[in-house]
Amino acid sequence: MPIKTKLATRCWIKTVLMIIVCVVLGLWGIWDYVVAIPEKARGAAKAEILRVIKTGLDTPNGSSQRLDAITLVDTALQSDGYAEDDWDAGLAQMKEALEGGSIETQREAMGNVEEGLNTYGNITAPSKYDRPMQWVFMSCLPFGLWYLLSYLKMKKRASMYTLDDDGTLTTPEGTWSASDIKDIDMSTWISKTAKARSTWTAKVVVEGSEPIELDDYVYQDMHLIIGTLAHQFYPDDWTPLARRVKLEQTQEEEEE
Repeated sequence: MPIKTKLATRCWIKTVLMIIVCVVLGLWGIWDYVVAIPEKARGAAKAEILRVIKTGLDTPNGSSQRLDAITLVDTALQSDGYAEDDWDAGLAQMKEALEGGSIETQREAMGNVEEGLNTYGNITAPSKYDRPMQWVFMSCLPFGLWYLLSYLKMKKRASMYTLDDDGTLTTPEGTWSASDIKDIDMSTWISKTAKARSTWTAKVVVEGSEPIELDDYVYQDMHLIIGTLAHQFYPDDWTPLARRVKLEQTQEEEEE
C-alpha cells in the first residue's frame, strides 16, 4: 500500500489560526475606521454642543454665553454632519429657549440637555492617532490572504509526497524509481547534536538532482517514508518506523 503524507495538524492549525486572527483584526480595523470612530466623533461633538448650550441656559437672556450658544446651534443646524431629525428638532427647541422662550420652553430645553449629556457626556473624542492605528489593523487583511494561499500551497504540496510499493518516490521536485534512489542522509534525523528543527528531517539522495529534503514536522506520516528508505539502505540501524534499531531493542528488553 503506497505511503502518502498530508499536512501536519500542528501546521494547518497554526496557519488557520493566523488566518482567523488576521481577518478578525482587519475587519475590526475597518469597522472602527468606518463606523466606530465616526460615531465616537459625532457623540463627542454633540456633548460639546450640549455643554455650551447648558452654560448659555444657565445665564440671563442676552448674555454673551447665550449668544455663543445660539451661534453654535445655528452652525450645527446648517451642518449635514449629523443628519438626524431628532437631534435637529432638539437643537431647534434649545435655540428657541436660548433666544428667550417661555419658562416652560427653557425648562424643557434644559431637561433635553441633561438627557443628552447623560447619553454623550462620557464620550471622549477620538485622538489623532486613532484612524492611523486602524490602518495598522486593516493591513492585517493582506496577511490573512497570504496565510490562506500558503495553507493551500502547503496542503497541495503535502499530497504530492508518495512512496509506492515498488519503491517509486514522488515529491514536488519530481518522481524517481527505486533504482534512482541512491541513499538517504539520516545524519540529522532525531539526532541529539543537530539543531532542533533539523531533527525532523532527512535527505534522500537521488540520481540527477540535488538531495530531496523530507520534513516530518510539516508533513504528517513523512516518517514512514523516511523509515522505509532508511531501513532499505541501513536495515541494521533503522526500523521501518524511522527509529534506531538499538533504541528499539533496548526498549523491548526493558519491557521484558
